[in-house]
Amino acid sequence: MSHNTMDRNPLELLQQAYYAGIGAVTAAVESLQDEAKRQENLAQLRLDLRQLASLWAEKGRVTEAEARRLIESFVTQQTAASTPQPTSSAQTKAIEADIKLLIETLRAVRHDLQQEQNSPAP
Repeated sequence: MSHNTMDRNPLELLQQAYYAGIGAVTAAVESLQDEAKRQENLAQLRLDLRQLASLWAEKGRVTEAEARRLIESFVTQQTAASTPQPTSSAQTKAIEADIKLLIETLRAVRHDLQQEQNSPAP
């Protein structure tokens, strides 16, 4: 990240914090599950805070992408299932529309963050 924190708009800061939070939680879970990851994460704690936030944000983006694929797979399975669902067709369509909107929103957030990372420093 080449931008100064003061140069970013509040939405960009919120998005970066969102991804950093997801990445931090993912790193913590990995540390609890794997000794090698625990050692790697301890070494990363010695990095500059900005670098660490960037690493966590990237991990958050990857986790978000995995979650999106899982949701898309679930939606596909639900629409392809031949067994009747306990929800009405209107409810199912509303849920699918909400999930698709969430996926598109996540894509837009990721795109905005990628553009911010690729933009030159002022």
